[in-house]
Amino acid sequence: MNIIFDLDGTLIDSRLRLYQLFQKLVPKSRLDYIQYWDFKFAGLSNEAILSRQFGLGETQVIEFRERWMDLIESPEFLSIDTNFPGVHAALSRLKSEAKLYVCTARQLVDPVYVQLESLKLLEYFESVMVTEQRNTKDFLISQNVKDLSSADWVIGDTGKDIQVGAALGMSTCAVLTGFMKREALLKYCPSRVVESVIDFAL
Repeated sequence: MNIIFDLDGTLIDSRLRLYQLFQKLVPKSRLDYIQYWDFKFAGLSNEAILSRQFGLGETQVIEFRERWMDLIESPEFLSIDTNFPGVHAALSRLKSEAKLYVCTARQLVDPVYVQLESLKLLEYFESVMVTEQRNTKDFLISQNVKDLSSADWVIGDTGKDIQVGAALGMSTCAVLTGFMKREALLKYCPSRVVESVIDFAL
């Protein structure tokens, strides 16, 4: 049996990283952490927040997006991330029952490995797949994980993760540790919804 995990919002808590980068790039922002994530949970992108709350024009939004992509995976900001509580115990338990993989939509491969090693997560996984903004998750999974079936799982915090698993004929589990609420995730018809990875059991 195989289990493929998303990374950000699923195994690691990246919310503070995203908030602090937003504040760095928008110096006039007075949004606190809760206010920022209230907007995100409401389904607003950074671009929508910039437009609606700060009146930024299209050119400024494009500049923001470019700077965001340049910095979001930098060592300075990745160092902010932490494991979700209980992740080590959950992965150790699941590793005894299945082969575990990570598949993430990040841009850069090396920082993923550095971070997983730093957070002491790398040892749990058969391999780590990174889209690098060039490949789709379903393509990477199909190329790197053999004999996929409905008994295998994709676990993630976004509707896209659920779509990837469904496209591959796999079972899917949505976790509520990202920035989508249960009601929004249910629209993608996951096989299961749990509060966090630690609540997932085969």
